[in-house]
Amino acid sequence: MNPTRRILRYLRPYRAGFSAALAFVGVQAALEVAKPWPLKIIVDSVLGAEPLEMGGLDSFAKPELLLVACLGVLLIQVLLSAFTLLQSALTIGIGQRMVSDLRADLLAHLYGQSLGFFGRRPSTDLAYRVTFDTFSVQSLAINGVLPLLSTSVLVVAMGVVMARMNPLLAVIAFAVAPLILVTIRLLSGRIARLSIESSEQESRFLEETQRDVDAIHIVKAFAAEANESAHVMRASARALGAAFRLYFVQTGYAGAISVLLALATAAVLYAGGRLGLEGEVSVGELVVFVSYLQALYTPVDSASHTLGVMQESSAGARRVFEVLDSEPDVRDTLFSRPLRAVEGHVRFDHVSFAYSGAEDSLALEDIDFQAEPGTMIALVGPSGAGKTTLVSLIPRFYEPTAGRILLDGKDLRQFRVHSLRNQIGVVPQAPLLFPLSLADNIRYGRLEASDDDVRRAAEVAGVTAFAERLPEGFATRVGAVGHALSQGEAQRVTIARALVRDPRILILDEPTSALDAETEGLVVAGLERARAGRTTFVIAHRLSTIRGADQILVLDAGRLVESGSFDALRNAGGLFERLHRQTMSGST
Repeated sequence: MNPTRRILRYLRPYRAGFSAALAFVGVQAALEVAKPWPLKIIVDSVLGAEPLEMGGLDSFAKPELLLVACLGVLLIQVLLSAFTLLQSALTIGIGQRMVSDLRADLLAHLYGQSLGFFGRRPSTDLAYRVTFDTFSVQSLAINGVLPLLSTSVLVVAMGVVMARMNPLLAVIAFAVAPLILVTIRLLSGRIARLSIESSEQESRFLEETQRDVDAIHIVKAFAAEANESAHVMRASARALGAAFRLYFVQTGYAGAISVLLALATAAVLYAGGRLGLEGEVSVGELVVFVSYLQALYTPVDSASHTLGVMQESSAGARRVFEVLDSEPDVRDTLFSRPLRAVEGHVRFDHVSFAYSGAEDSLALEDIDFQAEPGTMIALVGPSGAGKTTLVSLIPRFYEPTAGRILLDGKDLRQFRVHSLRNQIGVVPQAPLLFPLSLADNIRYGRLEASDDDVRRAAEVAGVTAFAERLPEGFATRVGAVGHALSQGEAQRVTIARALVRDPRILILDEPTSALDAETEGLVVAGLERARAGRTTFVIAHRLSTIRGADQILVLDAGRLVESGSFDALRNAGGLFERLHRQTMSGST
């Protein structure tokens, strides 16, 4: 469907306000048509000797008529300014609410996508679409359609009046219309293509800049500032070049329209002057014609800009709707039901999985095991073995390519995604804190959690010990713009965040891999308390931390090659034993 039509759907809730704005357009057009007539009265009937054929005014003496005409000029301008202000306030409000509605739809759609979707798209590009491309609804509907309607009404109204006054001059004035239409047709398509190119290059530039800022420690560590600066500036040059080409064509477009309007004005002046010399046109009538042409110059010139903006906005709208049209990989069905009581029995039934775009290369192949409620399952294996992929299937961040995953004997796909994830707590490898208070960072796991719930989770995770030393305790702002926590402290906060929702299943993705021995001991102690009564999946980097696991799964190249207890796997002399020896030799 055409992007403009889809965008107009967002206008439907505001039909009443938009109808009022259209009414204001009619009033403004009438005032613009009336605007030069007081001047005609002054030129023809006050300064000249032409009788005034206007009911009620023909009996006025010239000084009185001059005063009435001047007051008319003032009144028309006051009314025009007032209606313009009202229309602007109304339309800007409607446009901003439309942008808000589109952003809400886009964000809701993005939140409904699987992690695979975000893995295929740069985060800065998605942020650009949400932040900037969503303005396309306002640009098209309010800054595009409405000004074009206003210009059309004004052109028609003035054209009718001009034709009634002098058909010949009206034909001359509108003779350039075909040339204007040809110019619009020739250049609008090129503007649309350049608009898409400019948006894409700007998005790539933001992506490169964000990448460099995120990696600033590595850039400085390898003294690569000059190389990275050159890389980002090349992206900047491409973005600026695309913006320049768009601006150049848009300016040329507007310039061509201006020249055509000036041609119409010159032709009317010449023909009107000749007719005036022959006494067929009064000076006042010629003034009205030229005033109309000048009055038309601004809206028609703006319309040429507007058409360019609409082409650019249409490109932005296509980028937004491209995302909205993408089907989620993971979604609820009509038959999905909420998940309520959970025991925590998890079964992988011959599960295989491949990432989108790499269907020929399985990330997991024929995984088959089960975890009893309340047990601890440890996953070990070389990097890239599929450990994180496996645990990501449990909260349905991805869907299996083959096989099924059962929770308490039922396929996960029978449950609503949101209710399933409410039963799962996730502690990521890299602790991420939001720029909120310490308490609110923990409460993020369950927004309705009370202060007592937060403190209980903090106590279990070992957060209370250091929280009391912070300047404002649990009210201390932490994260990117707040009090800096050590990595171990931040990791304990993420554990508390997972625990505050009281999950039946706990997933720990290498939570101690980057910690020193002392900090690791504190975090492991918190994890031991946290996993009590929960089915827990732990991805282990240091094998010494999983001695107490009820079952250890050893993965290699996406396949489950060993399983058993810590001691049994050591005695088996397989991959686990080799990994254990490497870990021990690396720690000495």
